[in-house]
Amino acid sequence: MSVLFLLANIAAVLACPEGAETLVSCTFKDGVKTLTTCLQEEKATYVFGTPGRQPELEMKRDVRDVDMTPWPGIGGSIWEEAIFVNGDVRYIVYYSISKDPGAQNPMEGGVVVEQYGVELAHLRCDAGSVLSGYPMPLFDAKVAAGQAYSMETGEWE
Repeated sequence: MSVLFLLANIAAVLACPEGAETLVSCTFKDGVKTLTTCLQEEKATYVFGTPGRQPELEMKRDVRDVDMTPWPGIGGSIWEEAIFVNGDVRYIVYYSISKDPGAQNPMEGGVVVEQYGVELAHLRCDAGSVLSGYPMPLFDAKVAAGQAYSMETGEWE
C-alpha cells in the first residue's frame, strides 16, 4: 500500500499541466528536488526545484529553440535527450531504457548542466522516478514546426 501511495505521489508531483505531454520528469535526492519537462503545442518547458515551492529554474521555449538528440537506433539502450539553453548554460535532459530484460533499473534519466562545454553538474534521477518514453514527443513537434533532423550531421535544419 505505501509503495503504491509513493508512486502515485511521485506521478502527481511530476505531472505536466493538463493538455501537455511529458518529455522527461523525475525526482532527485530521494524526492527532495524535481525536474519536469513538458511539451504543450509549440512550447517546451523545464521546471526544476523543491516540490511545493517556487521553482529554482523555469524555462519556456519554442520547440525550434530546444535541441534534441533522437535515439540513433543502436546500442544496449534506447535513449534521447532534450537540450534547453539559458544564457550560456545548457541543460541536457535525458532518459535511457535498457534493452536488457534483466536490468535492475531499466529506465534511468537525469540532467547534465554545461557552460562553454564544461560540465558543471550531473544530477541522476532517483531510481524508479523517471517518467518518459520512446519516442519523445519533441521530435514530432520539431518536425511539425518545419525542422528536419539529419542523422549524418546530428543536427536539426
